[in-house]
Amino acid sequence: MISQFYFLYLATKQPFMKYKKRNSSYLSSSYCGRNTFILSAAILFLIIPSCSSLSKNQIKTVETFAASCDSFTAYPSMLFREMSVLRVERGIYFASTLTTPDLRLGELNEIYYESGKDTALAKKLDLSMKILQRYSHALKSLSHQNRVNDAGREFRSLGRSLDSLVYTFNGLKLIKPLPTSLLGLSGRIIGYGAELILSNSRSKALRIYITEGDTLVSSLCDNLSSLLTGPEVKAIIENEQQGLKANYLSYLRSKGSDAEISEDRRYISMLEKAYKIDKIRKGSSSAVNALRRAHNKLAKDVTRKKKFTEIYDEITAFNQEVEKLAKATKTKLSAL
Repeated sequence: MISQFYFLYLATKQPFMKYKKRNSSYLSSSYCGRNTFILSAAILFLIIPSCSSLSKNQIKTVETFAASCDSFTAYPSMLFREMSVLRVERGIYFASTLTTPDLRLGELNEIYYESGKDTALAKKLDLSMKILQRYSHALKSLSHQNRVNDAGREFRSLGRSLDSLVYTFNGLKLIKPLPTSLLGLSGRIIGYGAELILSNSRSKALRIYITEGDTLVSSLCDNLSSLLTGPEVKAIIENEQQGLKANYLSYLRSKGSDAEISEDRRYISMLEKAYKIDKIRKGSSSAVNALRRAHNKLAKDVTRKKKFTEIYDEITAFNQEVEKLAKATKTKLSAL
């Protein structure tokens, strides 16, 4: 108990020492907000149940959730990368029907520039997935029994990486900015006396990190869900499906009897890709919703002394959605 009050003392000492050295008002909005959060984290460390560490089953549940997050991060950006490949191939069919070299070259150049936009969007989505990945790695670091000796160092490193990624993502202004409430929390947990070598302290750190991290995970899920289910993405996919059919028909009309059967096979492969992309979109959307529910349930129940049966059901549902995505993308979509 003494160590817990020492944690609270350290959390509040530094801001007041700085206050004594300043002439400006201590209650500026940004400075006050930062220190209010530090104090809140310190109080959380005291009031979250600390009499016992998380059980092996609870730790295993956290590990399972983190592993599922890791697997999921590969899929959302895959949607836009494969859409870019499809758009290029579809455009080539149309370009081949143009009768003059200038028109054909101009169309090919336009196809190249447009594909760059799809790739750029995929990279931005990759960044949001890296944030989720770093967060899940931090959970692994805190929960994995084989990392006891280096848990503090690894956790701090992952926390700094997560902070940097959130700032970078918000700077891109892709959709909505992510909340910054989790920033610096990993360093403060360690710096204010959470000895992660001790199972009990690591359990308390896990409880704090998951509770505070729920806002970040929910915001990530909201951003992804609005993108994946939005009318713009649906319209783009439908346009690619219909555009492929129209462009190949133009190609066949221009070639007449000279059209090769190998191009027919290629067209069938591309059409399969076009419809499989929509399956990835729907599967990713379902997985995002399952992720949000699972983490929210985890954040609510991780502070309670009860079995994780309900949480396990939510995480199992999330796992199943990720497995469906894996099956949907088992065939290499880029291989035509």
